[in-house]
Amino acid sequence: MARQKKEKFDRLADAELDIMNLLWSRGEALKASEIVKELSGKREWKPQTAHVLLHRLAEREFIVIDKSEYSHKFGAAISEKDYLFLESNTLRRRIGGSFKSLVASLIEAENVTEEDISELESLLANKRAQLKGKD
Repeated sequence: MARQKKEKFDRLADAELDIMNLLWSRGEALKASEIVKELSGKREWKPQTAHVLLHRLAEREFIVIDKSEYSHKFGAAISEKDYLFLESNTLRRRIGGSFKSLVASLIEAENVTEEDISELESLLANKRAQLKGKD
């Protein structure tokens, strides 16, 4: 159900991102009532609030609505990977366009662990091997 990439990127508000994270983690379309129930520990929404957010996400092409049943189902129209790619590019542009500056600002955070550094090294090694394979 996930589309390739959005041509125009709109950032998600926190409440919208909560919905998208739920849809991505579940990997299936959900009814509005299921979304409200799943997020009830984090958000105290009335069903109407969820519907407003879901329709706003649909208008912005982040989700698709399956209207084939009485209770409509809402599913992700953009993958989490694609969203994170778009979000990171936006952040990169905001800090001057440098990949190095983006990574440096992230690793200077106090909560970076040894495990985080090892994972980053692994990601960089994989990317280096991928780039060498293109030569």
